[in-house]
Amino acid sequence: MSPGSVNDTILIAGGGIGGLAAAVGLARLGFRLEVFEQAEDFHEVGAGVQLGPNGTRALAALGLKAQVDRYSWQPDALVMRDAFNAEDIYRLPLRDGFLRRFGEAYRVIHRADLMELLLEECRRFPSIALHTGSRAAGFEDHGNEVTLTLEDGRQAQGIALIGADGLRSVVRQGIVGDGQPRPPQLVVYRGVIPRRELPDVLWSPDVIMWAGPGADFVQYPLRSGELFNLVATFLPEPGLDLNDLRGNRDELMRPYRGYRPEVQRLLELLTVERKWLVTDRAPVRNWARGRATLLGDAAHPMLQYMAQGACQAIEDAVQLTQEVERNHNDLASAFRAYSDARHDRTARVQLGARRFVQVCQARGRFALARARYFQWRTADQAFDRLTWLYRPATAAPHPAAVTPDPAHADRKLRARGDNDDAP
Repeated sequence: MSPGSVNDTILIAGGGIGGLAAAVGLARLGFRLEVFEQAEDFHEVGAGVQLGPNGTRALAALGLKAQVDRYSWQPDALVMRDAFNAEDIYRLPLRDGFLRRFGEAYRVIHRADLMELLLEECRRFPSIALHTGSRAAGFEDHGNEVTLTLEDGRQAQGIALIGADGLRSVVRQGIVGDGQPRPPQLVVYRGVIPRRELPDVLWSPDVIMWAGPGADFVQYPLRSGELFNLVATFLPEPGLDLNDLRGNRDELMRPYRGYRPEVQRLLELLTVERKWLVTDRAPVRNWARGRATLLGDAAHPMLQYMAQGACQAIEDAVQLTQEVERNHNDLASAFRAYSDARHDRTARVQLGARRFVQVCQARGRFALARARYFQWRTADQAFDRLTWLYRPATAAPHPAAVTPDPAHADRKLRARGDNDDAP
């Protein structure tokens, strides 16, 4: 088989950021793609996405750099701020020194805008067919082709299948078979408001996290400053009903009692129609089996504390495209090479995010140790520790993550500066 032949259709279960990025990359190689999205449209709820230099490089590899520049906002700094006294625990500048070190800016973008630019690119290719209202129910690998079965009984055949169907991926169960993810680790309320609804005193060009015990709050501008992104994240209370995603104002406000008035005012701007229950999975190696493989959250779901979920999914799409281009006559081998190339890096981000939530929501002496630890860190030291993350997506994998532990900081404060995963 070679791209352009009659039997050259690759199926993609899931039409999110990773699935659409993979469709773009593989269409450029000459394949036909059928993308099956479970929702009734490709609409994304209002929320922001952070794009480190690695994410922008991956989008550039797909030919989408100009579109990202048009839609995104470049903050001046990443800030962790004490939610009680409003003092900056740490501020990482993102302009001159950052650009010199990494050769690419740090950006934030509305998730809907990122989806739209990917959709626009997909629609440029007659070889990409986009299907909505199409939830995957299972698949069968016949050796020379794959059959994807949808919940409504329809079936689709192709030469390969990419499972980009998220945290509870059906395709994953046919490859890994590890059941449900662990219970929800975090409760999230999020939304985007027009800039005009934000009091001037609360405006900032930075990405700011207000950090407190068991709860944090993140804010930053979007879309040339026309919008403002708000995200409240806190630990779930005992007895949380996993089937009830309705929001509740009291539930939202309760974890933030005693936080600064600025945080209280920002919380009041959030709508409470719904909430998100967030969790992840442990890293696994076997993402590929025969003519099927996984991508994005289906392969490596992660908590948001490394701000890398979208970036890693797009990197997946680029790596997958490169491996298929190198070995398009043997897709099973290409999929194995892709899985092997991506595992160590994505596992490092997954584990780093797990650890870093403890740093962001530290309590008592751990919070004091955190402040002292970051007080000692210079911007150049932080840049050194971020090199592994913001390097090009095609670079070699790195070893396992090391993240800051406030307990250690309480003793030696990690004088060597070996926290690779903190901002």
